[in-house]
Amino acid sequence: MSNCVLTKKHQKIMGSNNKSNQIAEYLGTVILSGFPAVENLAALYHISISKLMRDFKNTFQTSPYLYFRRLQMEFAEEHIRNTGCSKKEMAFMLGFSNPANYTLCYNRYLRSKLTEGYNGTAMKDLNLTERNQILISQFPLPVAMLDKNMNYLLVSKPLLKVCGLSDVDLTGKNFFDFFPGKGKGLELLKGKFLQGEMTELPGDYDFDLEEMVLKSTVYPWYDELGEIGGMIIFLTSLKEYEHE
Repeated sequence: MSNCVLTKKHQKIMGSNNKSNQIAEYLGTVILSGFPAVENLAALYHISISKLMRDFKNTFQTSPYLYFRRLQMEFAEEHIRNTGCSKKEMAFMLGFSNPANYTLCYNRYLRSKLTEGYNGTAMKDLNLTERNQILISQFPLPVAMLDKNMNYLLVSKPLLKVCGLSDVDLTGKNFFDFFPGKGKGLELLKGKFLQGEMTELPGDYDFDLEEMVLKSTVYPWYDELGEIGGMIIFLTSLKEYEHE
Protein backbone atom coordinates (compact mmCIF):
# COMPACT_ATOMS: atom_id res chain seq x y z
CA MET A 1 0.00 0.00 0.00
CA SER A 2 1.42 3.39 -0.97
CA ASN A 3 1.02 6.61 0.96
CA CYS A 4 0.50 10.01 -0.66
CA VAL A 5 3.05 12.38 0.82
CA LEU A 6 2.96 16.10 0.04
CA THR A 7 6.31 17.78 -0.39
CA LYS A 8 6.94 21.00 1.51
CA LYS A 9 6.73 22.85 -1.80
CA HIS A 10 3.26 21.45 -2.57
CA GLN A 11 2.10 22.12 0.98
CA LYS A 12 3.24 25.70 0.66
CA ILE A 13 1.41 26.14 -2.64
CA MET A 14 -1.78 24.64 -1.24
CA GLY A 15 -1.49 26.87 1.82
CA SER A 16 -1.16 29.95 -0.37
CA ASN A 17 -4.17 28.99 -2.48
CA ASN A 18 -6.14 28.24 0.66
CA LYS A 19 -5.48 31.73 2.02
CA SER A 20 -6.45 33.25 -1.31
CA ASN A 21 -9.71 31.32 -1.20
CA GLN A 22 -10.28 32.37 2.39
CA ILE A 23 -9.73 36.00 1.46
CA ALA A 24 -12.10 35.65 -1.50
CA GLU A 25 -14.76 34.13 0.77
CA TYR A 26 -14.26 36.93 3.28
CA LEU A 27 -14.67 39.58 0.58
CA GLY A 28 -17.99 37.96 -0.29
CA THR A 29 -19.25 38.66 3.24
CA VAL A 30 -18.42 42.38 3.26
CA ILE A 31 -19.76 43.50 -0.11
CA LEU A 32 -22.01 46.06 1.59
CA SER A 33 -19.44 47.21 4.11
CA GLY A 34 -16.79 48.64 1.82
CA PHE A 35 -13.52 47.19 0.57
CA PRO A 36 -11.10 46.42 3.41
CA ALA A 37 -7.66 47.85 2.73
CA VAL A 38 -5.18 45.33 1.33
CA GLU A 39 -2.89 45.92 4.30
CA ASN A 40 -5.78 44.98 6.60
CA LEU A 41 -6.39 41.78 4.65
CA ALA A 42 -2.70 40.95 4.84
CA ALA A 43 -2.69 41.47 8.62
CA LEU A 44 -5.89 39.52 9.06
CA TYR A 45 -4.52 36.47 7.22
CA HIS A 46 -0.93 36.82 8.41
CA ILE A 47 0.60 37.22 4.97
CA SER A 48 2.70 39.95 3.40
CA ILE A 49 1.02 42.38 1.04
CA SER A 50 3.21 41.40 -1.90
CA LYS A 51 2.57 37.69 -1.38
CA LEU A 52 -1.16 38.27 -0.92
CA MET A 53 -1.37 40.19 -4.20
CA ARG A 54 0.74 37.65 -6.08
CA ASP A 55 -1.06 34.55 -4.79
CA PHE A 56 -4.50 36.10 -5.26
CA LYS A 57 -3.66 37.07 -8.84
CA ASN A 58 -2.41 33.54 -9.55
CA THR A 59 -5.59 32.01 -8.12
CA PHE A 60 -8.25 34.35 -9.48
CA GLN A 61 -6.46 36.19 -12.32
CA THR A 62 -7.39 39.54 -10.82
CA SER A 63 -6.66 41.74 -7.80
CA PRO A 64 -8.58 41.54 -4.50
CA TYR A 65 -10.14 44.95 -5.16
CA LEU A 66 -11.39 44.09 -8.65
CA TYR A 67 -12.65 40.74 -7.35
CA PHE A 68 -14.54 42.60 -4.63
CA ARG A 69 -16.06 44.99 -7.16
CA ARG A 70 -17.11 42.01 -9.28
CA LEU A 71 -18.90 40.46 -6.32
CA GLN A 72 -20.67 43.75 -5.68
CA MET A 73 -21.85 43.98 -9.27
CA GLU A 74 -23.05 40.36 -9.25
CA PHE A 75 -25.01 41.11 -6.10
CA ALA A 76 -26.39 44.32 -7.63
CA GLU A 77 -27.54 42.51 -10.78
CA GLU A 78 -29.36 39.85 -8.75
CA HIS A 79 -30.84 42.31 -6.27
CA ILE A 80 -32.13 44.69 -8.95
CA ARG A 81 -33.69 41.79 -10.84
CA ASN A 82 -35.46 40.43 -7.76
CA THR A 83 -36.50 43.63 -6.00
CA GLY A 84 -36.76 46.23 -8.76
CA CYS A 85 -34.84 48.78 -6.67
CA SER A 86 -33.41 51.74 -8.56
CA LYS A 87 -29.79 52.18 -9.57
CA LYS A 88 -29.57 55.13 -7.19
CA GLU A 89 -30.70 52.96 -4.29
CA MET A 90 -28.27 50.24 -5.31
CA ALA A 91 -25.41 52.72 -5.50
CA PHE A 92 -26.26 53.88 -1.99
CA MET A 93 -26.36 50.31 -0.68
CA LEU A 94 -22.93 49.55 -2.12
CA GLY A 95 -21.36 52.69 -0.70
CA PHE A 96 -20.85 54.69 -3.91
CA SER A 97 -20.84 58.39 -3.02
CA ASN A 98 -21.61 59.26 -6.64
CA PRO A 99 -24.32 57.19 -8.43
CA ALA A 100 -22.61 57.97 -11.74
CA ASN A 101 -19.53 56.03 -10.60
CA TYR A 102 -21.73 53.06 -9.73
CA THR A 103 -23.43 53.22 -13.15
CA LEU A 104 -20.04 53.28 -14.87
CA CYS A 105 -18.84 50.29 -12.84
CA TYR A 106 -22.07 48.35 -13.39
CA ASN A 107 -22.11 48.95 -17.14
CA ARG A 108 -18.48 47.85 -17.36
CA TYR A 109 -19.44 44.67 -15.50
CA LEU A 110 -22.30 43.93 -17.91
CA ARG A 111 -20.03 44.44 -20.91
CA SER A 112 -17.42 42.12 -19.44
CA LYS A 113 -20.06 39.43 -18.95
CA LEU A 114 -20.86 39.53 -22.63
CA THR A 115 -17.24 39.38 -23.71
CA GLU A 116 -16.15 36.76 -21.21
CA GLY A 117 -19.24 34.58 -21.02
CA TYR A 118 -19.02 35.07 -17.28
CA ASN A 119 -21.27 32.88 -15.12
CA GLY A 120 -20.65 34.32 -11.66
CA THR A 121 -18.09 33.70 -8.93
CA ALA A 122 -18.66 33.23 -5.23
CA MET A 123 -22.23 34.53 -5.35
CA LYS A 124 -23.43 31.93 -7.85
CA ASP A 125 -23.57 29.23 -5.17
CA LEU A 126 -25.82 31.27 -2.91
CA ASN A 127 -29.59 30.97 -3.19
CA LEU A 128 -31.90 33.96 -3.01
CA THR A 129 -32.55 33.62 0.72
CA GLU A 130 -28.84 33.57 1.50
CA ARG A 131 -28.28 36.66 -0.67
CA ASN A 132 -31.04 38.50 1.19
CA GLN A 133 -29.52 37.43 4.50
CA ILE A 134 -26.22 38.96 3.41
CA LEU A 135 -28.00 42.14 2.40
CA ILE A 136 -29.97 42.60 5.62
CA SER A 137 -27.32 41.46 8.08
CA GLN A 138 -24.63 43.73 6.64
CA PHE A 139 -26.64 46.76 5.66
CA PRO A 140 -25.46 49.72 7.80
CA LEU A 141 -28.85 51.46 7.79
CA PRO A 142 -32.32 50.57 9.13
CA VAL A 143 -33.90 47.89 6.94
CA ALA A 144 -36.17 44.88 7.48
CA MET A 145 -37.28 41.98 5.29
CA LEU A 146 -40.87 40.79 5.74
CA ASP A 147 -42.86 37.84 4.40
CA LYS A 148 -46.27 38.04 2.68
CA ASN A 149 -48.00 38.30 6.05
CA MET A 150 -45.76 41.21 7.03
CA ASN A 151 -43.94 39.06 9.58
CA TYR A 152 -40.28 39.84 10.16
CA LEU A 153 -37.81 37.51 8.44
CA LEU A 154 -34.63 39.54 8.88
CA VAL A 155 -33.87 42.84 10.58
CA SER A 156 -30.73 44.99 10.50
CA LYS A 157 -29.17 46.11 13.76
CA PRO A 158 -29.57 49.82 12.92
CA LEU A 159 -33.35 49.38 12.56
CA LEU A 160 -33.52 47.66 15.94
CA LYS A 161 -31.54 50.52 17.46
CA VAL A 162 -33.65 53.27 15.88
CA CYS A 163 -36.85 51.59 17.06
CA GLY A 164 -35.51 50.85 20.55
CA LEU A 165 -35.86 47.10 20.01
CA SER A 166 -32.23 46.00 20.29
CA ASP A 167 -33.07 43.40 22.92
CA VAL A 168 -36.06 41.97 21.04
CA ASP A 169 -35.97 39.02 18.63
CA LEU A 170 -38.44 40.15 15.95
CA THR A 171 -38.17 37.04 13.78
CA GLY A 172 -41.68 35.71 13.09
CA LYS A 173 -43.39 38.66 14.76
CA ASN A 174 -45.78 40.87 12.83
CA PHE A 175 -44.56 44.26 11.67
CA PHE A 176 -47.78 46.04 12.65
CA ASP A 177 -47.64 44.55 16.17
CA PHE A 178 -43.93 45.16 16.71
CA PHE A 179 -43.13 48.52 15.18
CA PRO A 180 -43.17 51.52 17.52
CA GLY A 181 -44.13 54.00 14.82
CA LYS A 182 -47.59 55.43 14.27
CA GLY A 183 -49.34 58.03 12.18
CA LYS A 184 -51.04 58.28 8.80
CA GLY A 185 -48.22 56.60 6.90
CA LEU A 186 -48.42 53.45 9.01
CA GLU A 187 -52.22 53.46 8.84
CA LEU A 188 -52.06 53.78 5.04
CA LEU A 189 -49.63 50.86 4.76
CA LYS A 190 -51.74 48.68 7.05
CA GLY A 191 -54.91 49.58 5.17
CA LYS A 192 -53.39 48.53 1.86
CA PHE A 193 -52.17 45.28 3.39
CA LEU A 194 -55.58 44.43 4.85
CA GLN A 195 -57.10 44.87 1.39
CA GLY A 196 -54.99 41.91 0.33
CA GLU A 197 -53.15 43.49 -2.58
CA MET A 198 -49.40 43.09 -2.10
CA THR A 199 -48.72 44.91 -5.36
CA GLU A 200 -50.24 48.07 -3.86
CA LEU A 201 -47.83 48.22 -0.91
CA PRO A 202 -44.66 49.58 -2.58
CA GLY A 203 -44.14 53.30 -2.09
CA ASP A 204 -42.84 55.97 0.28
CA TYR A 205 -44.29 56.32 3.78
CA ASP A 206 -43.70 58.56 6.80
CA PHE A 207 -43.83 56.89 10.22
CA ASP A 208 -44.06 58.96 13.41
CA LEU A 209 -41.79 57.91 16.27
CA GLU A 210 -41.86 60.18 19.34
CA GLU A 211 -40.29 63.45 18.15
CA MET A 212 -39.03 61.97 14.88
CA VAL A 213 -40.39 61.31 11.41
CA LEU A 214 -39.09 58.10 9.91
CA LYS A 215 -39.12 58.45 6.15
CA SER A 216 -39.27 55.02 4.55
CA THR A 217 -39.45 53.19 1.26
CA VAL A 218 -41.29 49.90 0.84
CA TYR A 219 -40.62 47.64 -2.13
CA PRO A 220 -41.17 43.93 -2.87
CA TRP A 221 -38.67 41.11 -2.96
CA TYR A 222 -39.19 38.10 -5.23
CA ASP A 223 -38.63 34.39 -4.71
CA GLU A 224 -36.87 32.00 -7.10
CA LEU A 225 -40.11 31.60 -9.08
CA GLY A 226 -40.34 35.33 -9.70
CA GLU A 227 -43.32 35.75 -7.37
CA ILE A 228 -43.58 38.35 -4.61
CA GLY A 229 -42.20 36.79 -1.44
CA GLY A 230 -42.85 39.79 0.79
CA MET A 231 -41.68 43.34 1.37
CA ILE A 232 -38.46 45.12 2.29
CA ILE A 233 -38.85 48.24 4.41
CA PHE A 234 -35.96 50.66 4.26
CA LEU A 235 -35.90 53.71 6.59
CA THR A 236 -34.31 56.30 4.34
CA SER A 237 -33.98 59.18 6.82
CA LEU A 238 -34.83 60.42 10.28
CA LYS A 239 -36.14 63.95 10.70
CA GLU A 240 -37.16 65.86 13.80
CA TYR A 241 -40.62 67.38 13.96
CA GLU A 242 -40.71 71.03 13.02
CA HIS A 243 -42.83 72.57 15.76
CA GLU A 244 -44.72 75.70 14.88
